[in-house]
Amino acid sequence: MAPRKKSSMAAKAPKVIKAMKASKPIISVPIKPQPPALPPLRVHNPSYHFPLLLGDRSACDALLGWFEGVEETRSMPWRKSWVDPSDFEGRQEELGRVLSKRAYEVWVSEVMLQQTRVSTVIPYFNKWIAKWPTVQDLAEANHDDVLSVWKGLGYYSRATRLHEGAKAMIAKSSGAACSIPSSATELQEFPGIGRYTAGAVSSIAFGDAEAVLDGNVARVLSRQLGLYMDAKDKKATDVFWDVADQLIKHISEAKTSAVPGKWNQALMELGSTICTPQPRCDDCPIQLTCRAYSEGQALSGKSRSPTVIPDIEDACSLCASLDTEDLVTAPNNAPDDDVPRAIKKRKATTKQINTISHYFAAGTPKLTFETGGDEDGLNSPPIEGSRKRKTPVSAAESKSIITYCSLFPKKVAKKKVAEEECVVCIIEMRSSDGNSKWLIEQRPAKGLLASLWQFPQSPLSASQTTSSQRKTSAQKHVTGLGIRDADMSKADYVASFPPLVHVFTHLKLTMHAYQYRITADDAEDVELTYKGPPARRWVDTESMDNETLSTGMRKCWELISKSS
Repeated sequence: MAPRKKSSMAAKAPKVIKAMKASKPIISVPIKPQPPALPPLRVHNPSYHFPLLLGDRSACDALLGWFEGVEETRSMPWRKSWVDPSDFEGRQEELGRVLSKRAYEVWVSEVMLQQTRVSTVIPYFNKWIAKWPTVQDLAEANHDDVLSVWKGLGYYSRATRLHEGAKAMIAKSSGAACSIPSSATELQEFPGIGRYTAGAVSSIAFGDAEAVLDGNVARVLSRQLGLYMDAKDKKATDVFWDVADQLIKHISEAKTSAVPGKWNQALMELGSTICTPQPRCDDCPIQLTCRAYSEGQALSGKSRSPTVIPDIEDACSLCASLDTEDLVTAPNNAPDDDVPRAIKKRKATTKQINTISHYFAAGTPKLTFETGGDEDGLNSPPIEGSRKRKTPVSAAESKSIITYCSLFPKKVAKKKVAEEECVVCIIEMRSSDGNSKWLIEQRPAKGLLASLWQFPQSPLSASQTTSSQRKTSAQKHVTGLGIRDADMSKADYVASFPPLVHVFTHLKLTMHAYQYRITADDAEDVELTYKGPPARRWVDTESMDNETLSTGMRKCWELISKSS
């Protein structure tokens, strides 16, 4: 990449970046360089959160250069060169087809990557694209086939929305060469495409300067801005989106180019591999513009927090208080996969003195910086405007800085997962020749496990706690199914199984499975499909493995297979 000329902060930076919809507070261009805000007070005003990347083009180039050097490290089939429209001069129809396929691949990959590891997604992505290589192919697919290929990825509503979105796009494109619109605004009109996915498709496939914001990018920006907030808080999200938008427009010089897609992927890759919950700050290409890093570096150098508290009208009202206890309970182990995990605080030892000075002083030598003194006459790390190279740090200091950076963004305790119980009725219809069919039903098109198939099940109330009560509930549910051609009142109880526990994102479900059997001499004459609702059907034993059952239902079926 050709080097770009450095530009001053005043020339390139926007006048203000709104941190929230209200007029106050705002993140404005700082009038003068600001020293790191040190705990426990972290005294600062809103302009402290001005993104230093906006005033440092060389740092932006460093991030892009870093990504170009690592983008092939993790082999991802959806990462491809940008499609340059100038290479298709006079071949607009061909360009439309190529862009449509590229945008479709980015769209599918981004949806699959939500809540799922990269290593898990790769084989699913390859299988999906092999079966439906274009958005037109997906639009014409059978929905049960779509769910079947998605089986195992979880969050099945994503597959449903992909399918619905593809059908809507084809219907709206009216035979256009490119079935997928390039505008992020237009993309968000289709099912399942939110602001993040729209920004990814628009920037990566079409080269438009559209921002993205996922968990990885939010973590990077939280540390870059020194914004100590819950990243999922709406005020924080508003700040991150505004900053992400300013940054991508700042680095994009042409109307469309490869740069926006590279920039967004660079931020996501940085958050996924370097700026993780337990970061590798020594490898970060934008370390010098990181507020959290500068604060940690100043603390490790035993700098003191200013004693003067600004007027409340000038103080930042976004950042939460950074409790000193967080410093001694911060995590010390990084996750070993490519998806950030929730950080659990470690318990402090009973003899630990709960002060910042104690935490950072232990075994940490004081360093001397060449950037001039602060108001207290103490040495401080580089601040904005400094073109100094990274100052070498000791292993002990590096560890303490990483520990401090790991506190950003603010962690909040997860809500307790709701717990429910249900009975699962596995009903077998056995014919005189010994062949069996099994009754399954389809879940509603919306909600948890949308459109997947399951064995008939019924929720248990909080009062149904004994085995006899659960068995009675199961028998009652079976009898009340009202299946044509099969007298459910004659269903014989066969067996019960140990409870199975399946944990969803917001639900812990305990399933109590019961097997029932109906003997039917003329089983072949029984109607196999019932429209419902809910839709139900009888399935041969040999065909059960191909049904789009949820993971929980698959576990129930395994109980039957093992017992047989």
